[in-house]
Amino acid sequence: MDTLVIGLDGGEWDVINPLIQEGKLPNIAQLKQEGVSGPLESITPPVSPPAWTSIQTGTNPGKHGIFDFSTFDENYNRRSINSSDRSATPFWEIMNNEGTTTGLFKVPFTYPPEDVDGFMVTGFPTPNTVKDFATPESLLEDVGPVEDLFEDWSLQQAGDYEAFKQNLIEVAERQTEIFLELIRKNETDFSMTVYDGSDRIQHFFWKYFDETHPRYDPESPLSGAIEEYYQTVDQGIGELLEETGDNCDVVVISDHGFGPLSHDIYIDEWLEREGLLVRKSPGSKNNIAKSALSTIVVEGWHVMNQVGLDSIIKSVLPESWFLFGSNLRHEPHRNMVWRDTTAFFTTLSGQALYINLKNRFSKGKVSPEQYDEIVEEVCESICSIKHPETGEKLVESVIRSDEEFEGWKLDDAPDLIVRTVPNCTLKGGYSESLLQSSAQNKHDRSGDHRSEGILIASGPSFRSGTFDGANVLDIAPTLLHLQDCPIPNVIDGSVMKSALSSRILNQKDIKKSDQYGRSNRGGRQWSDDEEAEIEKRLSDMGYLG
Repeated sequence: MDTLVIGLDGGEWDVINPLIQEGKLPNIAQLKQEGVSGPLESITPPVSPPAWTSIQTGTNPGKHGIFDFSTFDENYNRRSINSSDRSATPFWEIMNNEGTTTGLFKVPFTYPPEDVDGFMVTGFPTPNTVKDFATPESLLEDVGPVEDLFEDWSLQQAGDYEAFKQNLIEVAERQTEIFLELIRKNETDFSMTVYDGSDRIQHFFWKYFDETHPRYDPESPLSGAIEEYYQTVDQGIGELLEETGDNCDVVVISDHGFGPLSHDIYIDEWLEREGLLVRKSPGSKNNIAKSALSTIVVEGWHVMNQVGLDSIIKSVLPESWFLFGSNLRHEPHRNMVWRDTTAFFTTLSGQALYINLKNRFSKGKVSPEQYDEIVEEVCESICSIKHPETGEKLVESVIRSDEEFEGWKLDDAPDLIVRTVPNCTLKGGYSESLLQSSAQNKHDRSGDHRSEGILIASGPSFRSGTFDGANVLDIAPTLLHLQDCPIPNVIDGSVMKSALSSRILNQKDIKKSDQYGRSNRGGRQWSDDEEAEIEKRLSDMGYLG
């Protein structure tokens, strides 16, 4: 193997560096000492779908077309994205066409899988019900059932955080074991795997790690959870290093970083106060009925799960029936009065807003002629949000998508992206107050994404030392260059030349090509059951608020 890429979803230097100093991450420490390392700037907003897709393609979201876990159609219906929504060429397709074999295991947003010269086992979000998550199909024997590749969110929903932590660690251990088996049986020039539990454990366990967090509990038995997960990954990296040997380049990356989260800003409450959004009353008969029904269905399903009847019930009725209540609970867009609404929030993960344009949405209010004026009005309004008690600003900036992105998929982007102050995030839905603790409704989220992730590159192709200025857009062109493959002219990133060894700089010229760039595989629509399952998982993660 020439190159091995290891991803840590949400990998954070503020976690890694202290653990290295304490001698608890010996393998990551070795890679850092022998290679080049530094921060890796994420995409805006720093959320996994656009960030990992930018890593895969070297293009900004305006070209690859992935802006969030979800997209909205002209009738305001939310739909979960998958790899068939990607509109730019991933690096492995170019490598395969140029004669480089590739092995990919649990790389996010690769379902449905593509035919590859090598192997591919898809990452999150892969529904538990599908059988086509691996190519070639013969891999299924080594990989096992898809549900064993991902965490069990029912443990988190039940409030059993000790069991949830242990489940995340076991999934990471199993990932290393399976990946080792795959690369031993299927020799490839390039391989990549992504540990995604680092994102999950930091979202829900950050308060047990960070002494500055307002909900920090020094007596909690979970205080070492994040440390334990990183040590598990480090041990896995050590096993992979033994397998690959000294002549293999090893690149460790994250899609974004992490930091503390303490409060949610209920943006729908603000937009409604400002007259920019109109909703049906939360006390209306329709909404009361929906709330009651969702509670009955969701809590009833939890009871069935606890007494062991869930598998029997599932064999009789489709899963979408049981997820119906959860869907009602997590769809604030159902309560909008669209013809009176000027702007609306997307999702907690997306941190963005759409302008309700007449030529974009079926019940649009804003004409194209009014667009710039309305955008300015909405930006000024959101930037004026302040802490209700201290008067401090809660929003750092509001960014226009047409100024942040460019490309053939720009028209699909939400109109505005919001950057809140650290410790806060935007959340949709009803609330009694504008600002609430992020520990609400079984979602005690105490950690959230930051724009700076991690980069470590070690091996014969890299120098040693530190490196600044790297961006997730630079990963694909650098990996292509290492394999002596052409880089599409439409790529936005650059080869990280200042991270490379003098030997590589002197031996390899950077090749460019017009052959690759745009991609149009044709959409793979989720079935109702698949959409319901993905929606439930995103809801459990707190991403749909």
